[in-house]
Amino acid sequence: MTISEIAKLAGVSSAAISRYLNGGSLSEEKRKKIKEVIEETGYVPSEYARTLRTKKSNQIGVIVPNISSSTVARIVSGISAVLYERGYRLLLANTDNDPRQELDYLEMFGTSQIDGVIYIASLVSKKHVDLLKALKVPVVIVGQLVAEYDCVYHDDFHAAKDMMEILLESGCSRPGCLYVTDKDRAVGAERIRGVEEALKERGMNPASVPALEGGFTIESGFEKMRELIIKKPDIDGVFCATASLAVGAVMYLKEAGRKIPEDIKVCSVGSNQMTEIVDPKLTTARFYYRTSGLEAAQMLLSMVDGKRQHLRHMMLGYEIVQRGTTSEEFA
Repeated sequence: MTISEIAKLAGVSSAAISRYLNGGSLSEEKRKKIKEVIEETGYVPSEYARTLRTKKSNQIGVIVPNISSSTVARIVSGISAVLYERGYRLLLANTDNDPRQELDYLEMFGTSQIDGVIYIASLVSKKHVDLLKALKVPVVIVGQLVAEYDCVYHDDFHAAKDMMEILLESGCSRPGCLYVTDKDRAVGAERIRGVEEALKERGMNPASVPALEGGFTIESGFEKMRELIIKKPDIDGVFCATASLAVGAVMYLKEAGRKIPEDIKVCSVGSNQMTEIVDPKLTTARFYYRTSGLEAAQMLLSMVDGKRQHLRHMMLGYEIVQRGTTSEEFA
């Protein structure tokens, strides 16, 4: 049905129907009549027509690095909850940790009928920034601090520093580290910097601490832990930059017959479902991933609604969770 037909059935003008659909001012009597007719007929307004009329599509593009990640799933859960409540639809673009796909989706969203973009970022290169600048809609970046954009991110530096301090305080004197690429500023560079600061404060030379670079999977943690033990068999503790690396490390150490935490202690930054299942349970700095999604979506929609113009950078805290991988006391 058309707006004109709905107007005729309700005994009002087409302009009154438009005001009703867009939340405009109407008398209670007209509003009631229009509502009754819409419910009786099951009328649904054309999305295309509404977009032309309001210049809004009520669609938000969300770019994620890996939808199979429980961390990403929690962030998206927070985003989705806010968007659904506000009547927006989520257009999800999964890049499988491929920077080229991130660039492709940024370019695609630049020519799409969307109202804003939430970018869950890993690597942010000059090409990424150039495409972000080309977007004509508001953008919020999650997980990384990019000075020119609204961001919701985590305190990676202090979380990693605290975890290494816990490892050293638990009795480790020969620690090792499993990192990820420092091209990832948050999970890589900032967490490495936090660990190195903790070591320096204890009078230790970071360059003397054996470290390997892994990926973002449990399988990588397993393999890199094996390599680290071969390289430095006498280490008595290991810091892992991600929960997945830590879970893989624990799995290898148990298979290799190393007792945790008696022979070797393990800690990480971040958490996932496996950190609750692995035995012993993992000592970690737990981030508020769903909260970051909630905050990012609220931040974006405030810009879409034109309610805020100034730049915002929101750094979320973390919770230290000490458990059995660093001390039998917490097992």
